[in-house]
Amino acid sequence: MSSNTPVVDYNLAIIGSGIAGLAAARAAEAKGLSVKIFDKGRRIGGRAATRRAHGFTFTHGAQFLTARADEFQDVCAAAVVDGALTNWQIGDKAAFIGRPTMRDFAVFLGRDLDISQSVEITSIEAADNHLNFHTAEGVVASANRAILTPPAPQTAALLHQIAPTLATIAGGASYAPCWTAMFGFDEAPPLPVSLEPLQFDEGPIALANYEAHRPGSDRANFALTIQASGEWSSRHLEDASEQTGRTLLFELSSLLGVKMPTPIYEGCHRWRYAKVIEPATPTSKLTSECGRIAIGGDWVIGPRIEAAFLSGLEAFKQLSEAAELD
Repeated sequence: MSSNTPVVDYNLAIIGSGIAGLAAARAAEAKGLSVKIFDKGRRIGGRAATRRAHGFTFTHGAQFLTARADEFQDVCAAAVVDGALTNWQIGDKAAFIGRPTMRDFAVFLGRDLDISQSVEITSIEAADNHLNFHTAEGVVASANRAILTPPAPQTAALLHQIAPTLATIAGGASYAPCWTAMFGFDEAPPLPVSLEPLQFDEGPIALANYEAHRPGSDRANFALTIQASGEWSSRHLEDASEQTGRTLLFELSSLLGVKMPTPIYEGCHRWRYAKVIEPATPTSKLTSECGRIAIGGDWVIGPRIEAAFLSGLEAFKQLSEAAELD
């Protein structure tokens, strides 16, 4: 190696520790590559999320996942054996949920990966034969190649200058937001006994889930999660979180015709990029013209956890084919 050749930290850097980023990293490490994941959030998993607060546990992101493709079925089967997933029958749909939480599936996928949380990459710079990754404080790492998996608008912003074609593809995706309200009680709320989430086709509420009814959950987890519909969430996106949560609890009480006990914990989370409404539907090419950058995420394919996983695999596959990783 020439003394003028810059030292590069990693073969591959991945932005985003959601399911797509974790899938790409697993595939790359299986090939013996050095991989680094950066994520601006505090926890891995993206929307496969769990919140713990005041002794309660809430599934406040994706409620469950399904598996159709062989690659994802194999991973889910391994996670079941590991104890990170368990089966959940929802109507006529065979599904999986994290055990005991959805985040446990992400933790399973991310085991032994090199992940830095609470690190926001603000720009990517091409330099000689590698890429430099910047935060607000400066360069934090360099890598030969990169895969970006944040929500489409964030991906587009990062790639606007360095990979404009991919930025344009990302700009073609659209989302519905989702307000998620969380309530903890000191007694079981008077909800219908159901082994499935309560789902509604019309009105402000899309789903309500009593956490104690989830398979493998703590029966003393008197926690209620309410997810608003995309249409209602869009109209109320900038409302104050406290009032939004109380409105959703009132609406659920009215729908069910029950009086809820006074919650001892209240929380509300606004998912701006909750459900992919229109995927980017790019051509088969997920790599930049320079062959150093690829994109992945559920927004590439469609609104399912499996779609995110498969897009991560495809992004790495195409990046590998575009140029041999050093």
